[in-house]
Amino acid sequence: MPAEKKRPRGLKSSAAASKSTPKKVKTEVDEKDIPENAQTVVIDKVVEEGDEVGEAAALFENALEKLDKNPSEALTLLRGTVHESDRILRNWESEQPLPSLFYYTYGSALYELGRLTEEEEFTPYLEAAEERLQDGFDHLKKIDQVTDDEVVNKMNITLAKIWLAKAAMLVDDDSTTIPDLAVRALETLDKTCEKSKVSTANLVEIGSIVQNHGDLYSVLEPRTKFTQWAEILFKRILDDEPNNARVLSELGLSQLSLGNYWLERMDEKEDVSEQKEDRTERINEEQKAYDAFVEAKKYFLQAQESLEKSKTLTPQIFSDLAEAYLNEANLTLDSKEQKELYEQAVKNINEAKNLGSGLDYVLPEGLELFLDEWNSEEKVA
Repeated sequence: MPAEKKRPRGLKSSAAASKSTPKKVKTEVDEKDIPENAQTVVIDKVVEEGDEVGEAAALFENALEKLDKNPSEALTLLRGTVHESDRILRNWESEQPLPSLFYYTYGSALYELGRLTEEEEFTPYLEAAEERLQDGFDHLKKIDQVTDDEVVNKMNITLAKIWLAKAAMLVDDDSTTIPDLAVRALETLDKTCEKSKVSTANLVEIGSIVQNHGDLYSVLEPRTKFTQWAEILFKRILDDEPNNARVLSELGLSQLSLGNYWLERMDEKEDVSEQKEDRTERINEEQKAYDAFVEAKKYFLQAQESLEKSKTLTPQIFSDLAEAYLNEANLTLDSKEQKELYEQAVKNINEAKNLGSGLDYVLPEGLELFLDEWNSEEKVA
């Protein structure tokens, strides 16, 4: 399953579970899944009467707005967008081709729908989305059409995301080279993000996807090509928005991932298990992992402070903090300091559970297991 599937990023145990083979199902949209009032949700959008392409685009924009806070509703809206786009394409009778906005909307909706449908295979959605976007570019080449640069840039960005998702299927633990599709995607994103105005939200999403792709590599050089690209993008955003909690969280997740990378490299060394428990220094990979977890904690604490000020705290920020504290504690050599860090991890896990109560939130399995073990030991003590 490609890493670009939209899912929470948790502990290594839950990440491994996400690699299970998905069921193969058809991608046709069943009309019963489309609400009868699908078009009424775009009432807050300015669309000219009779502009079906504009209505589909507005429906898609509504879906994007709900992706993070209400994925289930976003899923329904995306299905509605695909349904409407398919209907428009089948019924289009004008000699003039459909505008670029149509192809951007149709292709992007298919891509986002594929990311959200957890139980379905991603590939058919990617193929269909790429085909729709390519159709749009082909029409631009064939006719003398006034080009909407903003829409074309958005088409390029979605196409790059699709290429990264397809490239992810070609990467495994032994990969030492970067697939051509991933190289092309990064080059496209470089050009598009540099020459066009892209919203902060879109930039963060792009950075997260690029970071996730880098996480797939177990060899440092190809991994770094993507993770550093994402880090530079995130820090550029922070130059203008130093308190952007989402960007701070993404930087924390980046360091968390880097720490796990060095832990895996450490586990590969046979002599690690032979190290004495009372040692006073960390080995090379261990130190790099420790430094990354400390850096991750720093970013998460900044993000927490920003969210607290805006009164928008989420259970996710507490579980991210707990993971950083837990990993730091595991690599801390001083027993007193280690116990204090474990206590901080427990505190944040409980905060995440309390804040997530009644919400569509599931604590990462690794944190749940650690909490159970901690509570059992506390009872014995």
